Amino acid sequence: MKKNTSISAILLLVIFVISCTPQREKDIKTIIRLEKQLEQEGARPDTQKLNQLLDSYIAFVDHNAADTAAPAYLYKAVNLCIGINNGPKAMELIDRTINDFQNSSYLPETVFLKAYTYENLLNEYGQASKVYNDFLIKYPNHDLADDAAAALKYMGKTPEELVEEFEANAAKAKSGN
Repeated sequence: MKKNTSISAILLLVIFVISCTPQREKDIKTIIRLEKQLEQEGARPDTQKLNQLLDSYIAFVDHNAADTAAPAYLYKAVNLCIGINNGPKAMELIDRTINDFQNSSYLPETVFLKAYTYENLLNEYGQASKVYNDFLIKYPNHDLADDAAAALKYMGKTPEELVEEFEANAAKAKSGN
């Protein structure tokens, strides 16, 4: 009896995997098609296609959460949201990455993008500072650590204040002090 149950379970698993494959392939083909179309459009991509691509990335992750490509597509979705200035959606996808893909190789960059999104898209400087500081504690040797430190140093300053500070530093360096 146990043997029949094991065989049945294996058959169900095989059927499930086979049934998932067409959806995975369909999702990937849609993503590739939209990415190529948008690449050809250059600097002024079609907003509708951008939203379709975003939906396609998310659909892939929804349909294939255990797939090794899921974190990469979710990371692409986060970057796309940032690119189209959709901070709330970016934050939703960032939190999904942090919660659902804790072993992702994209995790450090995603944490950095969380701080960046708070700072630049949501204008929540307190939250941005906290996440940048958390990033620096958790990933002190990451390539983005210097960027996080600079963001903390210059956060909230107007362009005029930044120019003034840079000019003062340049004058100070020139005078040797």
